[in-house]
Amino acid sequence: MKRIETVRLYPTASQDAALHHALHVTRHLYNAALQQRKDAYRLRAISVSMKMQYAEVTALRKESAHLAGVYRECEDAVLRRLDVAMQAFFRRCKRGETPGFPRYKAARRWRQITYPHGDRALVFDAPQHRVRIPGVGSVKLRKGRAVPPFGRAWLVCKLGCWYAQFECERAIEPLPATGRAVGLDRGVNVLLATSEGELIANPRHVLKARLRVERAQRVVAKRKRRGKNRRKTIDVLARLHEQVARQRRDYAHKVSRALVDANDALVFEDLRLRNMTRSAKGSVEDPGRNVAAKAGLNRALLDAGFGTIAQLIAEKAESAARRVTYVDPKYTSQTCAACGHVAKENRCRLQFVCVACSHAEHADVNAARVILKRAQLEPLASRAAVADGSDPRTALTSSGPRLTLHDAA
Repeated sequence: MKRIETVRLYPTASQDAALHHALHVTRHLYNAALQQRKDAYRLRAISVSMKMQYAEVTALRKESAHLAGVYRECEDAVLRRLDVAMQAFFRRCKRGETPGFPRYKAARRWRQITYPHGDRALVFDAPQHRVRIPGVGSVKLRKGRAVPPFGRAWLVCKLGCWYAQFECERAIEPLPATGRAVGLDRGVNVLLATSEGELIANPRHVLKARLRVERAQRVVAKRKRRGKNRRKTIDVLARLHEQVARQRRDYAHKVSRALVDANDALVFEDLRLRNMTRSAKGSVEDPGRNVAAKAGLNRALLDAGFGTIAQLIAEKAESAARRVTYVDPKYTSQTCAACGHVAKENRCRLQFVCVACSHAEHADVNAARVILKRAQLEPLASRAAVADGSDPRTALTSSGPRLTLHDAA
């Protein structure tokens, strides 16, 4: 099971300068390699390969102390990154998609140094209080849990702070079986509603920090473009957004940990978050409607962190040998958990009242129970008639077989 371990680095002034020098060299190498590929094809119709650029970098390192002062594998990773970007461009062209040609990297968009074989480049001391970085020296790091054996590694500069990230292999540690399965419905008013009737509040971190963020945005707007003071105020605004993101992720960690510890199986709706948060502006020929209302809904959806909490639950469930299942989200908010009747009139804001059987409860709790039931039903046979498509059992995804407590345990 692969996991990314992140630790905070505390370089000295000279070490920070060496790290920024490595960023500067690798960024210019990326831009130069991209320019070489473009010129070779435009002027001579020659395709420059990654191996050809590897050989040229080897020759350049013998002549340029500026280039030789950076760890070689970091430069190889830059060429590999460019090659992957070029392959992705041509792959999208063949598929008929809208391709995006690789762009030159500005300094503010190049904040990572990659070590493909990080286990032989970055070396910890015995108590893991320091890490030795080639060309930089022994850098102090923040004390935390021990970093297990790792493979690839990255050094990332974010808002003036340096972080080291390690790709590690962690063993699965199964938790004791609880014999419980739970359906989870994600929402804006209530972050998570469980099939057992529990409502987990949505803290709305962006709304709480809105005044400070808007004040910082007004200060940025008043500063002169390309000025030093504008850059400083932009950093202040970025730190506010980073603080909100960390609060959201911390809350999601706590909620996901509690849910995974208490349940053997967890069931989600298979939501398409990118489609849900798509802009409603439309085009000049076909302008959208209710654009402001849709923009507000998009902000609320992104602030809730639907994707983050589902990802963290899936990661923790994998490490604890729990099971996560995704079902089709169609009509979960309009289906009665008691009788299965589907009608738009069943849902009235936050309350669910079935027009067929008069079953009433919180709308999100009812949806969570419907989600759990869909995962527990057998899927229809492959030769089912088209008329059977309204059967709720068709809502199971192809990767979601029948969910039972025996399987979950």
